[in-house]
Amino acid sequence: MTESRNTPPWGKFHRDSATGVTRRHPLIHHCADVAACFQALMAEPVIAARLAKLGGVETLTPVQRDRLAVLAALHDTGKFNIGFQNKIEDKPPFTTGHVQPLLAMMGTDYAETGRLVEALQWERLACWARDEFTVYALIVAAFAHHGRPVNCGTGFLPALWQPKRCNGALYDPLAGVAELRAATERWFPAAWRDGGEPLPAKPELVHAFNGLLTLADWLGSDERFFPFSDVSPSADRMAMAREAAVAALATMGLDTRGGRESLNRDTPAFAAISEHSPRAAQRQVCDLPIDPGGSITILEAKTGDGKTEAALARFVALFGAEFVSGMYFALPTRTAATQIHARVTAAVARAFPDAARRPPVVLAVPGYIRVDARDGRKLAPFEVLWNDDRNERFAHRAWAAEHPKRYLAGAIVVGTIDQVLLSTLQVSHAHLRGAALLRHLLVIDEVHASDAYMTRLTETVLQRHLSAGGHALLLSATLGGEARAALLFPGARRPGPALETALADPFPLVEHRAAGQADVRREEPGQDQQLRFTVEPWPAAGEPRQVAARALEAAAAGAKVLVLRNTVGDCVATQAALEDLAGDGANLLFRCQGVYAPHHSRFARADRDALDGAIEHWYGKNSRKNEPGGCVVVATQTVQQSLDLDADLMLTDLCPMDVLLQRMGRVHRHGNNPRPIGYERPHVVVLVPAERDLAQALDARGQARLAHGLGTVYDDLRVIEATWRLLEANPHIELPRDSRRLVEGAVHSAELRRVAREGGPHFQKHEQVVMGKLSAQTLQAALNLLTWAKPFPPLEDTPLFPARGRDGQAMKDIKTRLGEQDRHVSLPERPRGPFGADIDAVTVPGWMAHEIPEDATVDVRPGQEDGRAGLYLTLGPTMFFYDRWGLKRV
Repeated sequence: MTESRNTPPWGKFHRDSATGVTRRHPLIHHCADVAACFQALMAEPVIAARLAKLGGVETLTPVQRDRLAVLAALHDTGKFNIGFQNKIEDKPPFTTGHVQPLLAMMGTDYAETGRLVEALQWERLACWARDEFTVYALIVAAFAHHGRPVNCGTGFLPALWQPKRCNGALYDPLAGVAELRAATERWFPAAWRDGGEPLPAKPELVHAFNGLLTLADWLGSDERFFPFSDVSPSADRMAMAREAAVAALATMGLDTRGGRESLNRDTPAFAAISEHSPRAAQRQVCDLPIDPGGSITILEAKTGDGKTEAALARFVALFGAEFVSGMYFALPTRTAATQIHARVTAAVARAFPDAARRPPVVLAVPGYIRVDARDGRKLAPFEVLWNDDRNERFAHRAWAAEHPKRYLAGAIVVGTIDQVLLSTLQVSHAHLRGAALLRHLLVIDEVHASDAYMTRLTETVLQRHLSAGGHALLLSATLGGEARAALLFPGARRPGPALETALADPFPLVEHRAAGQADVRREEPGQDQQLRFTVEPWPAAGEPRQVAARALEAAAAGAKVLVLRNTVGDCVATQAALEDLAGDGANLLFRCQGVYAPHHSRFARADRDALDGAIEHWYGKNSRKNEPGGCVVVATQTVQQSLDLDADLMLTDLCPMDVLLQRMGRVHRHGNNPRPIGYERPHVVVLVPAERDLAQALDARGQARLAHGLGTVYDDLRVIEATWRLLEANPHIELPRDSRRLVEGAVHSAELRRVAREGGPHFQKHEQVVMGKLSAQTLQAALNLLTWAKPFPPLEDTPLFPARGRDGQAMKDIKTRLGEQDRHVSLPERPRGPFGADIDAVTVPGWMAHEIPEDATVDVRPGQEDGRAGLYLTLGPTMFFYDRWGLKRV
């Protein structure tokens, strides 16, 4: 070693590559920073209440909170080891990390372990709980704060902890541990006094403590809040660290006092977020009780009834009553999240008029860096440039948006359901996400849109959230009774209602249950305005020219026509037919930045943003003012959620009834839009296969792969058959009056069993295939779950997380959604896209990316395909073409 170990141990350092100058931050000062952040987090009443509930106690006393802060201060004890301290040298003889070398010593009887016990004054620490294992579990959780639980007692290297002389100076790692422990006695004297309530012994508290400490470590490691110390390491940093922690949490919105003071408590919750009077369902959500011990609510109402605003009003009520300190608004897709973010931002600005104390609204979608109405741009791994802003305070306010692992630490967050589900999977930093989520009102929109795998994960998240005293609100336009029962009582495995009972339930409906209670409060908002739809099954799913001709005919009569196909292939084929047939009527085709285009998922982000804005311009609430006259747009499922569209006529592929009703919510959505002659009543044409007998599409094994997304996008043909039967029997549908009957008639298990029974042997085989797949998804979810009821630290034979391979990667690939994962391809040269924007990346669907090596580089060159100008993208052996019709494989 080239440096004298008279230099106090460092916790963090930076070396200027140009000058060679090394700046160091003393380890003891970094531990003070993190302990101060943890203490400030525990001072937030909602956080303290959640940890107490998980620990099975009514409240955590000041002494208990201080003792947890002491353990937080000890989190980087492993950095005292010689291998870690060697990292600061120019040519170190060897280096190590700081988590595994310390945990390798735990539970062993080496001489160094005895010295560690003495340095930590373990006998005093162990008295902080009724049993020694509780404190042991908590301190191991503190040591394992880097995102993954680590097994104890393996791989111990004594030399890392033995005193070593170099350059005439003696460095003793365990003497440094003793010095840190002594500092905690100065910082938290009450914690070290005898007596006090013992720390709770429940493993759920240990897991939450680990996640909260990880958050505190991330905060305490940010130089914008905690600059490297410029005073002697022997000087006490804690006073400065506490001031910085309080200021940082206030700026970020984690300390909610400023936001609560900004909220006008004299204004009713709905009036706080909207200038309009509440509708019946919104009013009933606002009138729900504020349950101190947590609650779960399900709001069912038709598309367009203002469920988003009801959720925002519920948040304002809970936030004002100090039962939540934030909100996570979870949506099924990235597009839906980006659309809702603007609405939430506007509502928050109204509810919190003081911009200086208003909680920040974070967009939690990877690839975007957005807070409130401002976008950031990544400059370096840990640096973000915010547009038109040189205010350091805003950079602090935007902290949670700058890294996906921080998203849930935001104050008000709008993102995909994936970020929530990651909190309950065996993936890195799951504990951080899980602990941060506890503070929030958890809103899950379109909760019906999940498969069996995601549903099981969602139930686990809700079960944990409620057990901690959290609040959740689930929104849906088409939720079946069986799914509703499972979500209202997550983890209880209660049988769902019989078909007759489910059919008798009213719609709309608000159901509310206080956590830990069996009684469910039910409110029936009643049905105000009814829409009578004409629904016409038309066997033209395989005839894109016929579909295009009918759409053009309606557009020529002045109608806004939405053609919605299940697959991108059918979408593009219909777009091609439209352009071929339009002739002099080309002005009737949808345009984005003056360019004809369909709307689907295979566009770069910048182009999708442009398409979303364009389709709302042509089909939104003010479309008649923006673009008078008829228009045709061809799209996929990208337009059926969150986009505020209002068509006069829809032509849609056959799909499950719950999805179809959601699509129908984009027809005659706004009553104030004038309709052209002949389209005064809502009309939906359902494109069905030419062959009526779906059983003929099933092989002897019950497998199905029909065209138009039937058997692939929507793989349960029992649901498709049930939906088709309902459409044949109901040429006129009134919504919302018929919603319950139609949904239950297409998704209830009893009805699906009847369809399979009547469909013959092939359909019965198909039912076995579907049920097997559902069972496999549920089992896969159970295998991937991170269960807080398991002990922490993990036992050797039952690890909390999957094993890692030699490359450090998890040997089990765990995702929030099953199926092939999309491939995100960066385009460093940022070529110009078809709608005038520079594009920095494209997303290749997983099924298109099979042959592309992981390390493949992209080659981009301009070209033409079928007379359309665009870009050729070559990735390994595969070539793609990207233009105004989106991405396709050549």
